[in-house]
Order: sequence, then C-alpha cells, then structure tokens
Amino acid sequence: MSMKLGGRWPITPVQLDNNTPVGINVGIGSVMIVAAALVAAPIPGADQPARLGVVAGAVGLFAAITVDQLALAGVVVLGWLVTNGFLENHRGELSWHSSSDPYLITLLVIAGAVGLATGEAYRGIRRLRAQWRAEVQLQEFTAQFKEKEKHDA
Repeated sequence: MSMKLGGRWPITPVQLDNNTPVGINVGIGSVMIVAAALVAAPIPGADQPARLGVVAGAVGLFAAITVDQLALAGVVVLGWLVTNGFLENHRGELSWHSSSDPYLITLLVIAGAVGLATGEAYRGIRRLRAQWRAEVQLQEFTAQFKEKEKHDA
C-alpha cells in the first residue's frame, strides 16, 4: 500500500549501479579517444605534452564516467595506439620510442587510475547521501506516525 504522508512518498530504494556491457563501454571509450586525438592534432608538434594530455584527459574522463576497469584496459591500449600512430608518427605507423613510450603508457595508466578513483568516490558519496536521505525520511515517517497515533488515541 502506498500512501502519501506529510507531502512525501514512503521510502524507495535507490539504484545507483551501472550495468552497461563492457563492449558498449569500449565503443564509447574508442569514440572518446578518437575525438581527443582530433582535438589534439592541431596542437603544434613541439608542444607534445599538451597533445598527450588531451588524450590522457579523455582516458581519465572515460574512467570516471564508466568506472569499468575491464573496458578501461582496452581504452588505455587504444589511447596508446592512437597517440603513437597519429600524434607522434603522424601517418598511422606504430613504432616503439624507447625514450617516450614508457612515459606515455604510464601517463595513460595513471590518468585511468585517477579517473577510476574519482568515479568511485563520486558514486560512494552519492550512495552515502542516498542512504542518509532514506534514514532521514524513515525518521520523519516514524515521527509523523507516532504523532498521528497520539492524536487518534
């Protein structure tokens, strides 16, 4: 039975879980990486850290939005491939740059880790806030019920 008391509906459970399939998340991440590469391409080649930062930012944003570790692994690899092939070599040719590629991979992994931590923290705070609001609603509902019992008795 659902009834309205004091202008509020009874407590309802809050569902905050994301059940998007990994394949869909990888597809979304792929689009984000390609878009980031298109944004980074006009940046002059002499400013390579800014170009790499754009792609790393896309990886971090993807991680924060989806909080999907498995999809993030694929997106990090794709980010490295796109960055190496199009932002470093300019013609889509993949090659290992022993001086810069370990740093690029580390940058992408750190961006993903920071994004995951940020996304998890945000979701944790939302869960706590929803739980707190449900407890407050329960206390208000109980107080209203007891007040109504007093008046009826």
